[in-house]
Amino acid sequence: MNLKRVEDLIPKNIFDFSGIDELKMLSDEEIMPIMPALLEWMKDMTWPIAKEMPMLLSEHQKVLIPCIIEALRPEQLECDWKTFIICILLPLLDKEYLSMLKVSLERIAESSTWGEKSEQTNIVARELLDEMSAL
Repeated sequence: MNLKRVEDLIPKNIFDFSGIDELKMLSDEEIMPIMPALLEWMKDMTWPIAKEMPMLLSEHQKVLIPCIIEALRPEQLECDWKTFIICILLPLLDKEYLSMLKVSLERIAESSTWGEKSEQTNIVARELLDEMSAL
């Protein structure tokens, strides 16, 4: 599949499910260029298309991890998005890949920004870290 075609599969609006079936069939290498754009559809989990993203994204954990690390950075101000990622997407990840996010989660839990505290992102990060240590 060429890059132009892969980009055409990115949802155009909150009701655009037209590319979902094709997205589910892509390899890690094919989906990697559009992974950040797909992750952004989890910014508001009330959007109909957002509900398709966690399972789709979790099928490509190897190429998803760098995108999640970027989304969890303190410079990223959309803290509700971080909370959705931590609460909905991260529990779907294999332990091997989840452990790659430990530093990001510890930063949120221990040195959270004002926005992360306001959205209680620090609390959900701590809860997930506690669950990870129990595994």
